[in-house]
Amino acid sequence: MSYETLAPFGSLPPERNPYYKNEQRNNLARIGFALIAYLILTSCVQAALTVVSEWLFPTFAQTEAFNWILLIVPSYGIGFPFFFLFLARMPQKRPESKKLSKEGWLAFLGVAFFLMLAGNMISIVLMEFFESLRGSEISNAVKNYMDRYSPLISFVTMVLIAPIIEELMFRKLMIDRLLPYSETLAVVTGSLFFGLIHGNFYQFFYSTMLGLLFSYVYIKTGKLRYTVIMHMIINFTGTTIASFLAEVTSEEAAMATSINPWVGVAGIYSMATYILAGCGLIFLIRKRKALTLSGIGERYLTIGTQFKLAWINAGTIVFCILCLLTFIMSLFI
Repeated sequence: MSYETLAPFGSLPPERNPYYKNEQRNNLARIGFALIAYLILTSCVQAALTVVSEWLFPTFAQTEAFNWILLIVPSYGIGFPFFFLFLARMPQKRPESKKLSKEGWLAFLGVAFFLMLAGNMISIVLMEFFESLRGSEISNAVKNYMDRYSPLISFVTMVLIAPIIEELMFRKLMIDRLLPYSETLAVVTGSLFFGLIHGNFYQFFYSTMLGLLFSYVYIKTGKLRYTVIMHMIINFTGTTIASFLAEVTSEEAAMATSINPWVGVAGIYSMATYILAGCGLIFLIRKRKALTLSGIGERYLTIGTQFKLAWINAGTIVFCILCLLTFIMSLFI
């Protein structure tokens, strides 16, 4: 593909052509605007459902079923299709399809456990610092969710529905549209957007770090099912199993019986998690030179210019401001 084809407004190379760069900036801004529309639409539909239900069906509005509908329908049933339509006409590039061996998939799963634990530790340290400044405990969004819903609803939402929709949004739809610029831009930008949209410090670090891994695996294999299954396993172990073990080994459970076999199970679970994470870290260290990403794509722009165009545009800036406000609010609610 020639420079003239890529830069139709003149004969300058893309890197030096202001018209071409402005065109690409506007193109990349669509992702930010799509995320903004997703957040606003989701919030508006949630508010509308709440008002209508409390007016027409006040009893049902207080049930767990309604709260679940309020969570699922606006974000996944309405917001996600709108996000898809918003990006449908944006130029895209699908990664080449390659098979990942069982050994390779297990190795990346170990990396996922390592990144989950590392990100969670960063969050804990940071939140303890914020709590010391505030002088009181800060609400944990994930814990609140697990406490609010039954185990079955939590399992269906966190383990089955959320991984599929999130991988479609932030890997399939977003990565395919960032990949024409470069693999590096696609992985880093897509992962940061994934972390930011969670809206709180508890989830930002591990979701961003896992996003880096899932994006890398998707780009190198072109198969979304690999990342969907990893995402499901991470959510299952990090929410369903962890929540269950925390409940059955709590102080209340200890007072109910002198011998609690679940304490041993929790110990085995923790040991297995750390062993798998350790294997993932070893894999990362040993394969660090092989885990590479291309910095130049079909748009023939340097990596620095790519990031400037992707992050310094109206869509991305407004999206980041909205997320920052949400992060700050999460410290005080």
